[in-house]
Amino acid sequence: MPSGENEKCLVIFQPSGCRGYIDRGKTLKQATVALGVDIEGVCGEQAICGTCKVRIEEGDFEKYGIRSGRESLSAMGPSERKFFNLRQVDEGYRLACQAQILDDVVVFVPEESRMGKQVVRKAPTTRPIEVKPVVRKYPVELVKATLEDNVGDWERLTAALETQYGLKDLTIDYEVLMFLQDLVRQGEWRITVSIWHGKEVIRVEPGFNEKGYGLAVDVGTSTVAGYLCDLTEGTVVATASMMNPQIVYGEDVMSRISYTMTNPEGLEILNQAIIDGLNNIVAEVSESAGIKRQDILDMSLVGNTCMHHIYL
Repeated sequence: MPSGENEKCLVIFQPSGCRGYIDRGKTLKQATVALGVDIEGVCGEQAICGTCKVRIEEGDFEKYGIRSGRESLSAMGPSERKFFNLRQVDEGYRLACQAQILDDVVVFVPEESRMGKQVVRKAPTTRPIEVKPVVRKYPVELVKATLEDNVGDWERLTAALETQYGLKDLTIDYEVLMFLQDLVRQGEWRITVSIWHGKEVIRVEPGFNEKGYGLAVDVGTSTVAGYLCDLTEGTVVATASMMNPQIVYGEDVMSRISYTMTNPEGLEILNQAIIDGLNNIVAEVSESAGIKRQDILDMSLVGNTCMHHIYL
């Protein structure tokens, strides 16, 4: 049994069997997020929607070595009680977003409170466009360095790009510069350079590789859709979509804004949720197209004002 405010409590969710140690004082809803238990909750933990109903299991659970009961949670308040009739209160029902964890507890999530896996399909539409990518790729063959011609690789590259393509006053990403020497020699002085806006070298590949990809992402309140595009042909080569992972913190924009206002770390949590979602989109389209993640040279995101602020 936890004895201090900073002690952790064992929380077990049924019927999934998900379990883990959660800080004393956290809500059951916060525990579901931490343990990956999918549960409804569309109001941003404001006790408005009543969709996160759970039932507290009573008794000794020898398998886990704990005792679970209503005393394992904070007392039910009036904002929570209005969602239950007397029978439900007697059976141990609570709102996960309001019930704070005080001790080890076993929680049953009824079927109506479970969030089923939702499948999203968003096919792209096509229209004639002029292909003008922000990032362009340039194959370059450098003159091999000798004892007499010992100019640095970066200076050698910028001179070649100016001579062959008329590109001047270029900069280079520091992390790219760190590996430039090895990449040039790995490609036997033949490399492909990706340049952003005709100004900055953002990638160097050994050998010649004209293929480059960009990712267009629609960050919606409910869904996130990604479209992998060939930057040379302007075609969509792979798509992926998913429910916006922020939905567990609130179904609509207002409930998510409310979540950030009532939780000190709310904005950071929502920000990380969408970043993780975008990484999943990147992984899925890369695997579908048979490319490396690094082959995605540019990304464009669109969304409403709230989605922009949470992401940025």
